[in-house]
Amino acid sequence: MMKIRYVQNDEGPELAYSSESGLGLIEKNGHYFKDHDRTGKLKEFEDWRLSPQKRAKDLAQRLSIEDIAGLMLFTSHLAIPSTGKRSQTYGGKEYDPQVTTPSELTDIQKEYFCKNRIKHTLVTTIQSPQVAAEWNNKVQSLSETMPWAIPIVNSTDPRHGYNSDAEFNEGSGGQISQWPESIGLAATFDPELARRFGTIASKEDRAMGISMYLGPQIDLGTEPRWMRYSGTFGESARLSSKFANAIVEGFQQTLGRWGKESVSTMAKHWPGGGVIEAGRDAHFAYGKYGVYPQNNQQYQLLPFISVLDKKLTDVDRIAGIMPYYSISMDFAPGQSENVGNAYSHYLITDLLRQKYQYDEVVCTDWCITADEPSNVVDILSGDQSWGVEENFTVAERHLKLLLAGVDQFGGNKDPEPILWAYQQMCKMMGKPWAEKRFRKSAMRILKNIF
Repeated sequence: MMKIRYVQNDEGPELAYSSESGLGLIEKNGHYFKDHDRTGKLKEFEDWRLSPQKRAKDLAQRLSIEDIAGLMLFTSHLAIPSTGKRSQTYGGKEYDPQVTTPSELTDIQKEYFCKNRIKHTLVTTIQSPQVAAEWNNKVQSLSETMPWAIPIVNSTDPRHGYNSDAEFNEGSGGQISQWPESIGLAATFDPELARRFGTIASKEDRAMGISMYLGPQIDLGTEPRWMRYSGTFGESARLSSKFANAIVEGFQQTLGRWGKESVSTMAKHWPGGGVIEAGRDAHFAYGKYGVYPQNNQQYQLLPFISVLDKKLTDVDRIAGIMPYYSISMDFAPGQSENVGNAYSHYLITDLLRQKYQYDEVVCTDWCITADEPSNVVDILSGDQSWGVEENFTVAERHLKLLLAGVDQFGGNKDPEPILWAYQQMCKMMGKPWAEKRFRKSAMRILKNIF
């Protein structure tokens, strides 16, 4: 049985690592550090005394482009154990509780981590918190056997509600604390309650091995027919902003700073997904357009501005931003291109990166680079490449996203289109420019991991 070893540093963090992974320690001046690159010499990225930013910058310069492509990928939805609609094989066979323990890694999961170098997962249903924790220990032990021994980041959509009726909340209803949906929390008009929710939920998530929350959903509920209305904090930008700040603080703070009970958060869906034409939804081709009949673009941005404000401390600023599938039609006439929000250079670089000075991770919503499925009524099937569904290959869509300013690809498991995009960047702008662009995304992603 795998054992976890612990080493406590005086005036420093407790280190934990697997007894089976072969990962060693470096001792220096009475302190212990993980020997991630197995050289026996302490590097900046291995030194927990340095800032996450400095450690990330150091490691980002050491990784290969193939390593960075792995960092940019995010698995599709994983169930633990993998059964039902999320079924995967174990040693070539379907899951059998008489043969396979529920916390075992599937064949595809091993391929994700070992072959494709993926470091980010999306966990949905789990048999129990204990099984999730055991699965996470096996995942991290495997990661420690790989070059650089970068930990795997397990993320979750909202899972503290009662209903698991859709892809974006299918982990709900488990053996953890259950809370009202966001619209129910907002009905209390008490942001402090939302902060308490974040504090409690983050402790539970970390106990299960989950360290990233794909939320809060801070779209404004200005279109009450939208199917994701219950996931909003309502139509008031002021109230939504207060609840957004409170939940981010609750999840990300451990006694006022980043720590063992912190879970990084990713606000969605930039620049506001609650404006879909006629209340349809951008998971469907017939709901791909976000519209602004009263030119209220700036109002929709306010909750996002509240959590990405440069004046916030690092632990209170949102760690990631996720754009929506939709095309924000004529968001900035004459400046913005009418393509899916993640594909828009104006929305990602000009507005988010430059105007609002946001230099953290931007991750696409899930599966926006593949071709549209033939069954257009198959909701939540993925492959919503709106605005670029014609005349763009899968690889060309990756290139366009990277040029727009995106760092990660939600639900994409194949590194090849990313590597193709890198080669195209080298041809277009030169290798130094392309390499610098990739290492910039790597630094943002690694900062969150550290």
